[in-house]
Amino acid sequence: MNGISVIGSVNIDIIMSSPKLPATGETVKADKYYLYPGGKGANQAVSVARTGVKPRFIGKLGNDYFAEIITNYLKKENMELSLNYGAQTGIAMINVESSGKNMITVYPGSNSNLSYNDFKNIEIKNSIVMFQQEIPLKTIKDFMSNNSENGNTIITDPSPFYEDKYILENSDILTPNETEAQLLAGCEINSIEDAEKASVKICSKYKNNVIIKLGSKGSLSNYNGHITYFKPYKVKSVDTTGAGDCFNGAFASEFLRTENIDKSIEFANIAAALSTTGYGAFPSFPYRNHVISIMENE
Repeated sequence: MNGISVIGSVNIDIIMSSPKLPATGETVKADKYYLYPGGKGANQAVSVARTGVKPRFIGKLGNDYFAEIITNYLKKENMELSLNYGAQTGIAMINVESSGKNMITVYPGSNSNLSYNDFKNIEIKNSIVMFQQEIPLKTIKDFMSNNSENGNTIITDPSPFYEDKYILENSDILTPNETEAQLLAGCEINSIEDAEKASVKICSKYKNNVIIKLGSKGSLSNYNGHITYFKPYKVKSVDTTGAGDCFNGAFASEFLRTENIDKSIEFANIAAALSTTGYGAFPSFPYRNHVISIMENE
């Protein structure tokens, strides 16, 4: 594999921090607010870049003020940008309470209009290709059908959750969180043993590999029929926004470098945990040297 291409969503995150999340009809006073770029695609690309690999990021913005903010942020990261432009930039409104829990409302904006035609002239071969499901499913399927012979390894994060059989079966590695894994497997996950059973069902159903992100409980992989559980790296979390995206990017970066599934997941576990110790999505994503220093001292 000779590189990483992230094809996905990008938006502006408006983050409100307060002691508690509001209940229905309740107004809660925020003690802080932040304005940062986000979106699962951009988040994963930044995570890849910060953990040591220069990715190509393909996404779509609006012709507006937020697009300028996002572009200026992304240009500071170690990535190649292939951006298209539509009507409005996507926006995510994120409420975060002091425990780290959050509530998110997303307006997709131009992400809804990203099509395969926007980037079909970009040659992507023998690469890791990362997808999430905040862009049209047709766009993902069009890429898969038109690039099936190009030797790419496709990592799909089935979030937000849609069970599209074609996408799932044509992905090499699926990276659901616990809730998404339950939906894919059709069973509850209340323990590590349940996660193992769910992984078997997912791999059997879609004929591929799976990494289940279990949040504070770590992660579990079923890769080439081998099931492995990975303990979490313990930190004091303040905001879990983007932690799953950080995991995906860090995993892809290390997997490209080592082709070692276990080491790559251990690396991603630490990176994702560190990302929860600051506010916002990629502003809190760690750099490779920080993760490596922890791995060497574990």
